[in-house]
Amino acid sequence: MGAVETNERGEVRESQTQQGERKLGLLANWRILLFTLYIGMSLFEYGYDKGAIAGFQAMPGFLQVFGYQLPNGTWGIKPDPQRMITSFMTVGSLVGAMSTGPIGAHLCRRYSLMLACTALLVSIVLMVVTTSFGVLYFARILCGLGNGVVMNFAFVYLQEVTPPHLRSLCFGIASFWITFGTTLGMVVNNATVGVAGRLSYQIPLYVCFPIPVALILSLPFLPESPRWLLHHNRPEEALKALRFFRKGAYDEVAVQQEFEEMKAVAAREAESEKNWRLVFELFKGTNLRRTIVCVGVTCANAGVGAMFILSFGTYFFTIAEVDSPFKWIVITNCLGVVGLFLSWFLVQRMGQRRLILAGCVICSASMVTIAALYTAPLSSAKAGVGLIVATSFYLFGFNLGLESYTFLTSGELPAQNLRAYTLGLSVGVSFIFAWLCTFTTPYYINPAELNWGPKYAWIWFGSSLIATAFIYFLLPDVKGRSLEEIDEMFRNKVPTRAFKTYVCVEIEEARARGVMNALAGEKALALDEKPSGKHVESVS
Repeated sequence: MGAVETNERGEVRESQTQQGERKLGLLANWRILLFTLYIGMSLFEYGYDKGAIAGFQAMPGFLQVFGYQLPNGTWGIKPDPQRMITSFMTVGSLVGAMSTGPIGAHLCRRYSLMLACTALLVSIVLMVVTTSFGVLYFARILCGLGNGVVMNFAFVYLQEVTPPHLRSLCFGIASFWITFGTTLGMVVNNATVGVAGRLSYQIPLYVCFPIPVALILSLPFLPESPRWLLHHNRPEEALKALRFFRKGAYDEVAVQQEFEEMKAVAAREAESEKNWRLVFELFKGTNLRRTIVCVGVTCANAGVGAMFILSFGTYFFTIAEVDSPFKWIVITNCLGVVGLFLSWFLVQRMGQRRLILAGCVICSASMVTIAALYTAPLSSAKAGVGLIVATSFYLFGFNLGLESYTFLTSGELPAQNLRAYTLGLSVGVSFIFAWLCTFTTPYYINPAELNWGPKYAWIWFGSSLIATAFIYFLLPDVKGRSLEEIDEMFRNKVPTRAFKTYVCVEIEEARARGVMNALAGEKALALDEKPSGKHVESVS
């Protein structure tokens, strides 16, 4: 480790602070990457729901139970059930997201995920067995509750255990499960759409069972978040958990330095304060700025019209008279997966701010293309081809920068004691806008109502431009920064453009204390291992 100079009081000089060894390669950090893949599984059902349930609205087996038969013998769905099926899930997600703060004050991250997975299992069973609208609507609300809690705690858990240089990549990997779930839902729907009767939509629902069951059985055996443990006055367990997550990548000095950074924040804040008034801290002092940025960035997901494309994609292609809509929605979503994979390589170099901005620009361009195609006097065949291409680019851009990195940003900017509250509020407000989209979209695109069809994209083009401007002017660049560094910069009111170059003094002091702790540990170990014996004088 090398020599460390100290002053007359035994303190490490700031200019001589030693840095512990941190291996930044993926191979050295295999443990945290594997853990990310595991926790990311909890997001599968949220993505699968967008792919599978959205397709049910164009599936004869489902419509025979919850739809009506047209004079020509085909099946359709009325606007009210269409609106309720999607919007009730969003309302449930809103309630689940807003409950994140209070739940996190009482339950650890792992047990919160287990509770949410239980709610998801119950909702799946109800959707499989029911033929009643009332039970179906209740199941959709319960499904939303589970997904709202899962999304928030999965992201919070990952934010609190991943090292700063891998946080963006880990979020991209975890969000793979959302995109994978959406794609698999569409693929399974395409395979079962021709199955007679209720099995056509029950089979896709059966696919949802294994992952929640596996998580419920295995989560109790994993370490808890070190930051959650620290904020609940359990420092020994926190240090042990941090050593587990950094094993093989950090030496003891680096672990102690990171632990001291966490302790410095925990000394000021206490998430374990179970006071509902804590939520008002979101709108006071420097926390107000964090809240505005976090809510605005997360709302960019809804602001670019994601729910319009994701929740009504198959139905949207159907009313636009695109041939084989189930197959084309799968193909376009696969191009979205390409965007997600590409983001894994770009985020380490560009940072999530630039990727989010790029995603907003691509989504804006796609929306104006879709709207223009169906406003101009084109043949249905040419417009259909253009719609497929524009939708493909939209999903590429959305997965490249928005699907995962907006949630990352809204969870890494808040104060530690308000992280669950802020992320819950951000996702909750985003779900409100998503609900407005799913609730009102049928009126615009359904042939029985306004029948705008793809021209509805004009609205989302304007909304996408607003989201792009917000990201450009208000979102700071925190690439490679620890959660504690971000906290210090917000408390010191650092301007948005200065985040990238700001030097965090408090963090340097914490790292110096970490060096002293490691040295003290090495000294104690040396004394323990030193052989001892008795001096025996010879007797003449």
